[in-house]
Amino acid sequence: DNRSKLKLRYEQKYLCCRHTSNNSHDVKVEDNIYTIPNALSVSRIIMSPFIAYSVVNGQHSIALALFGVAGITDILDGQIARRFPSQRSLLGSIIDPIGDKMLMGLTTASVWYSGLMPGWLLCIILGRDIILLSGGLAVRYKSLDKFSLKGLFNVTDGTMEVKPGWHGKVNMCLQLGAVISCLAAPIWSFQHSPHLQGYLLLTGVMGVYSLTQYILTYKKVMGKIQSKPQWMEEPKTKS
Repeated sequence: DNRSKLKLRYEQKYLCCRHTSNNSHDVKVEDNIYTIPNALSVSRIIMSPFIAYSVVNGQHSIALALFGVAGITDILDGQIARRFPSQRSLLGSIIDPIGDKMLMGLTTASVWYSGLMPGWLLCIILGRDIILLSGGLAVRYKSLDKFSLKGLFNVTDGTMEVKPGWHGKVNMCLQLGAVISCLAAPIWSFQHSPHLQGYLLLTGVMGVYSLTQYILTYKKVMGKIQSKPQWMEEPKTKS
């Protein structure tokens, strides 16, 4: 109807949303649980504490190898889910980012705890993730027609999400490189290399820049949501 068309047009124009069709021919992603991407995501979640344990106990070669395997699972589950619609699932859309955050969070924290990464970089990496998660939940909360926990965390619902910009992708690559470099440093003895220190500084600067851009984007999106369009207005009832 006209209300639905207005809603979709508004989201596509202003809110960088990803719309999910309700067509009966679409794959019901919420029905699929036992999929290959889900198994890969779970394996990444399981590996994360073992990687952190290896780092803390000085087993850097093992930690580096496991981190590489975990990274491969992250690439594979995304590729499989994109190429094969039957492998997509609501569970996967939830545990995939959880696996990513656990992997980066635990590994980064353990690398810092072992003295291989400066504390200021740890604060930037983890602080950025916490702020982005909070901002994403706030955007979804404001965009829901009717609040519910299922609607808040159901990323397949037809609300909106802030799409990652080029700075976010570059920042993620730099962070991965920083973690790998810090893990490899004690193996090949370049912990105090000025090149490594310069790279870590670049990673921190890019993290702050990326976070600033996301905050500005979230602020813009929240402003658009708060100025309610026609489809968000409550229908008037005749007295």
